[in-house]
Amino acid sequence: FFFFYKMLLAASFALLPASLVPLGRRAVLAAPAAAALSTFGAPRAARADSAFLQSLRTAESDLAASDGSTVLSSINALLELATDYSGMPSDELRKELMERVLAKRAALKAQGGWDEGSYGEKEEQFLRLQRAVDPWRVTELQGPASLAILGFGPVYLGLLAVQRLVPKLFNVAYTAGAAALFAPLLFGILFG
Repeated sequence: FFFFYKMLLAASFALLPASLVPLGRRAVLAAPAAAALSTFGAPRAARADSAFLQSLRTAESDLAASDGSTVLSSINALLELATDYSGMPSDELRKELMERVLAKRAALKAQGGWDEGSYGEKEEQFLRLQRAVDPWRVTELQGPASLAILGFGPVYLGLLAVQRLVPKLFNVAYTAGAAALFAPLLFGILFG
């Protein structure tokens, strides 16, 4: 395999102009590592340009000022920005935007200004915005997920104690422990 790799590498360097061919073995070994780091290790653009930030702040202020009849245009403006930029340029902006949109959605649901059920036009545009900005619903599920992570240790120790002291109740205790850890997360995924 190594011989095949060396032959393929030599053939590829033979096709390149002399000015592009690395001079030594270190350069040959460093080039794939640099390419891998630039591909996988490079963070997304940490700063958005000022025009994008200004447009985002304007759309966020429109969202904050909107009511049940104008919220759809605000969500559409945010969706257009997110689609043009392929999401948000930083995790901070993603989290901030999703928290504001979720708060506005909850406030309008409480006032009756949001769609009834989960099949209205506002809900559909909200879900499109969520898929563009936060497709894994990290902002929404962060709380229940962190509680599940923090609760794992005590639940695990409790299950070990039940397994040792009352083995006949272990299956029930295991089911109760799993439900206690994952029910809030599952509820957020299904009904959030």
